[in-house]
Amino acid sequence: MTDKKQLVKEAYSFGYFLGLKGHSEWAEWVRKKREELYKQAEELGIYDLVKEAYKKGKEQGLRDRSELIAKNLIVAGKIEPEETSGKTEFAFPSEESEEEVQEAGKSLEREYFEFLQTTNLMLPPELLNSLKALEPPKMLGLRGQ
Repeated sequence: MTDKKQLVKEAYSFGYFLGLKGHSEWAEWVRKKREELYKQAEELGIYDLVKEAYKKGKEQGLRDRSELIAKNLIVAGKIEPEETSGKTEFAFPSEESEEEVQEAGKSLEREYFEFLQTTNLMLPPELLNSLKALEPPKMLGLRGQ
C-alpha cells in the first residue's frame, strides 16, 4: 500500500515540477521518467490513478507558474496589487507537505542538470565549426580585397 501511495505522490510531484518550471514533455529525460512511473504503475495496477495524479500535478504547477509570473510582473512594473499577501501560497494535496514537494523538486532538478551534462544539447552544431560557412560567396567578388 505504501508503494502505491509513494508512486502516486511521486507522479504528482513530477507533474507539478514540470508545470512549475515549464519543462516540455517532449524532452528525453521527461519522457523516460514518465514512462518509468507509468511502468511501475502498471505493475502495481494503478496506472489510471498515477496518470491522473501526474496530470493534476502538472495543471497545478502551471497555475502556480502563471500566478508567480503575474505577481513578478506586477512587482517589476511597480504596480500595487489589490489586497495580495506578501507570501505565495501553493495548494498541496492533504497527504503531502510543502517540504516533501520541494525535496522532490530538488531531486528532479538535479536529474535534469545531470541529463544536460551528459548530452551535447548545449554544443553548437558541427555546421558552425566549418570555415566555409564563414567565407563570402564567390559570386560577390569579395575575396582578396
